[in-house]
Amino acid sequence: MDIAVASAGVFLALDAAGRIADARVALGAVAPTPILVPAAREALVGREPGAEAFEAAGEAARAAARPIDDMRGSAAQRRHLSRVLTVRALENALRRIRGGQPAGATH
Repeated sequence: MDIAVASAGVFLALDAAGRIADARVALGAVAPTPILVPAAREALVGREPGAEAFEAAGEAARAAARPIDDMRGSAAQRRHLSRVLTVRALENALRRIRGGQPAGATH
């Protein structure tokens, strides 16, 4: 059985100037149901895409997570993963927008 300890999905759109025009961050396995993170969107929209904006969104995701401790992982680990996975997903989305393969792609 393959059960996620934490997951993150993102949507990222840039305007003609290359700034973030729209964004969404959703988390799974860190609350009773999947959650949308409005604070992550607020941390992104209008900014230049990159490490600073993505870390702010990751921190918003970490703060929004409401995980439990169980045999698959601790609540602290899941909160940490919420941040890390959000940042990685945003980096991959930006890579795709710019025409590159996401990190870890095998084809």
